[in-house]
Amino acid sequence: MQMLHQFLLVLHVVCGALALCVFWGPMLAKKGSPWHVRSGHWYSTLMYLICGAGILMCALVLSAPLVVKAADLRVGQDPQLFAERVRLMSGFLLLLCLLALMNLRQGLLALQAGAERIALRHWSHQALVLITFGCAIWTLWQAVPRQFVLGQIFGAIALFSSIGCLRYIHRASVEKSAMLKEHIGNMLASGIAVFTAFFAFGGRKVLDFSPELQLVSWVLPSVLGIAATFWYNKRYVKARVALKTAAAR
Repeated sequence: MQMLHQFLLVLHVVCGALALCVFWGPMLAKKGSPWHVRSGHWYSTLMYLICGAGILMCALVLSAPLVVKAADLRVGQDPQLFAERVRLMSGFLLLLCLLALMNLRQGLLALQAGAERIALRHWSHQALVLITFGCAIWTLWQAVPRQFVLGQIFGAIALFSSIGCLRYIHRASVEKSAMLKEHIGNMLASGIAVFTAFFAFGGRKVLDFSPELQLVSWVLPSVLGIAATFWYNKRYVKARVALKTAAAR
């Protein structure tokens, strides 16, 4: 079980490092161009591997924390308290993986499904959204009494994100601009997850973050990413309006 967890961890980290670079391909390419589509396919494949490996790792830890994380158990430490803390953190990381996967699927299907949103309404995608919603509630329920700040923050983000996905799926009708916003917003949100993982796990080791900055390393990518999403959507909509105005003339 430990070997499987280690293999999944290596896969998770390698794909994450590649996704950090590939993410900029569809971001900077002309929207709808062959390069945008090709690099977007590479990015989505990497994200599926990242999320899949992450979910499996969390499942292993949640099912047998004292086996998978035996090397982290110090001499004299209470095994039950150790297992409880490990499960709390693994449940939180599971939520992040589900959130990233939900954003990725929502972003991809928003364009593929079109105005009818048949693919978005498929039971498999709605099940993913509902599982993320349930995991967000569970994380908040665990985090609030334990004063686990990260769990409270990302639990709330996942809760509102899943509600937003369901609202879009079951909206009476959607315009093309709404489809584009849903695609852009959710793809950027999946990218935020990659950069959050880098700064929170890899960045704090490489850059030697102090304990005071560790919370910032978790939250800052999300804050900047949300601001970038609003800016990017606003800029893209303005560009489309300007193009339509020019064409009308």
